[in-house]
Amino acid sequence: MGLLSLLIGDMAEVGWPGQFDLDFLCMLGLSGTWVAWRHHFSPAGLGLALLAAFGGSLFLSLYLLIESIRLEGNTKALLLGPDRAAR
Repeated sequence: MGLLSLLIGDMAEVGWPGQFDLDFLCMLGLSGTWVAWRHHFSPAGLGLALLAAFGGSLFLSLYLLIESIRLEGNTKALLLGPDRAAR
């Protein structure tokens, strides 16, 4: 479909579409890295990180909703993971 060349072309032009594409790629990478880190880079955490990177905000919003319900609203455990928050 040529999406990669379109994405890189937009970023090379240094215009608003390229800025949006770069910001979106950074958000996907950061959310994937955070999910993997939160799960101590375990195999399950790496799988969830791939889902975060390819699923975008739809995956991340569902992930945060489910985890916040599971952790009963404990923000520290939500952000750091239950193991790191218990220390």
